[in-house]
Amino acid sequence: MADLPILDWRAFAALIAFGLTAGAAWLAGRASVRRPLKSFYQAVDQWRHGDLQARVEIGNTKTPLGHLSVAFNDMAGKLSLREMERENVLKMLREGEERLQIAQDVAGLGIWDWDHSTGKITWSPQMFRLTGLDRDESQDNPFKAWIGILHPDDRERMEWQVKQLPRTLEPLTSEYRIIRSDGSVRWLQMRGQSLAGKMDKPLRTVIVNLDITPSKENEVRESFLLNLSDQIRELVRPDDILMTVAEALGKHLGVTRVGYGEIDHATMMLTTLVDWRAEGMPYMAGRHPLTPFGSFVCEEMRAGRMIVIDDALSDPRVADNVDVFVALQTIGNITVSLVKEGKLRATLYLHNVTKRLWSQSEIELCRDVAERTWSAVERARSDARQRLLINELNHRVKNTLATVQSVAAHSFRIGDPNIGRAAFEARLFALSKTHDVLTRENWEGANLQDIVQEAMAPYARDNAERFRVVGEPLQLPPRIALPLAMALHELSTNAAKYGGFSTESGEVLIEWTLIRLEDGPRLVLKWTETGGPPTESPTHKGFGSRLIERGLTRELGGTVDLDYRPTGLVCTVSFPLPEAETVDYYRANEKLAGEFLPRA
Repeated sequence: MADLPILDWRAFAALIAFGLTAGAAWLAGRASVRRPLKSFYQAVDQWRHGDLQARVEIGNTKTPLGHLSVAFNDMAGKLSLREMERENVLKMLREGEERLQIAQDVAGLGIWDWDHSTGKITWSPQMFRLTGLDRDESQDNPFKAWIGILHPDDRERMEWQVKQLPRTLEPLTSEYRIIRSDGSVRWLQMRGQSLAGKMDKPLRTVIVNLDITPSKENEVRESFLLNLSDQIRELVRPDDILMTVAEALGKHLGVTRVGYGEIDHATMMLTTLVDWRAEGMPYMAGRHPLTPFGSFVCEEMRAGRMIVIDDALSDPRVADNVDVFVALQTIGNITVSLVKEGKLRATLYLHNVTKRLWSQSEIELCRDVAERTWSAVERARSDARQRLLINELNHRVKNTLATVQSVAAHSFRIGDPNIGRAAFEARLFALSKTHDVLTRENWEGANLQDIVQEAMAPYARDNAERFRVVGEPLQLPPRIALPLAMALHELSTNAAKYGGFSTESGEVLIEWTLIRLEDGPRLVLKWTETGGPPTESPTHKGFGSRLIERGLTRELGGTVDLDYRPTGLVCTVSFPLPEAETVDYYRANEKLAGEFLPRA
């Protein structure tokens, strides 16, 4: 509000008072008026300098000059009161404007005032802050400046809607995006209402803009996550889940690369599981060390903290390793570390070839996607293991029943039913003991040493020193453990009847080793009897020999060599093993991996 011309009133009143006093003095022609006249001069001078408390000294109030002095002082008091009232009004207006400004700032409101008679648009200070426009550069034509920062997808629509406001009294409500000078995208909600003038035509329009970016980003994020969940719900293969997530996230955020990989906590070696990239970007598969990114990246990832880099070229945290970021074309990036049970297990990473100001909503979205993807992949892997175990169990049950049928048929061919029944029960007992070992391991496998110990248990009670076991602990899958246990039982039974355990001095040595061939790892197990009666090759194969050969050759794809030496039987079996890196049964036997395996 403009200041009232109160000093002009003061000067005018002083001039009147001075004129009246001077006239009275001239009429009276007395020297006694000189002193009050001087007081008038002093009062007028004080008024001119803003002192409204100045008064004329009054002598005799009954004289004409005294009457004029009283009238002058009375007028001065009223003007002083008016000035105080005016100051109070101005103070209230200033406080109201301040409260309005604070309310606009708190609510994030930017206001337009559009006078249609002159075409002039006035913006509130908050509107400039919302848009990031410079007030000095934009206030002459804020509408043009506003058009310039509109998102390309919203520009034509919003320009048309706003230009309709001078033509209609209908209210306007719309949402749109702007791109600020720092590259960030903000969502604004516009509400406009025109005031009617003559002939019900718009005279003036007030437009309110509200920043709704947080709520809009939450809405978009939740919608994306919901759609993503629908896409991966029916997927059963981990690779399909990861590729679907990476592609959806990459296109949604408009980045140049999205990858997901597993990490060795000790070596910080990343194994890429999926690598989605924009057109023209190179493929990055395989194994990659993370140490070239620097200690900051490795330490943050091991601690499970997200790494958000807007511009690697100017970020002091990676200044010593910026060449790596440039070489991989990841100037702007987000890395989500997944630490489980205290160890870094996996990561989701996003790369952008240029710098990017990541919003808080985008950062939270990446964190949510990483966790949900981990859960989905773990669930898919668990389901795959369960299906594998079920299929394995079905296969084992069928083979076990076939084995029992064969054992029964051959055991009861013996003339003496008591002997046949004893042989049948012994074989069933050996089979059940192996099942006990598998059950303890939840049918995920059995340790070879446990299998050997169970097979030799009947002969170890009193003669434990008569057999030796040499070999590294090795976890075997059920499809290998069962036929191998049956073979060891047949060998131990044959040794008790005819071989190393049939005499007081006989011994048995069981040893195994692992070799790596071109087609994968292979187990070689050797059974050697010494100190027993001389052996010679039988004229026909008994059931035990056929059981060994059938179980280890037909089911395991291995070989069996029965060497009947004079010093005792030597049985050598060899069969392939699954690759250690792809079979969970081998997690207890790290020596199967790579260079730790002895070569043939």
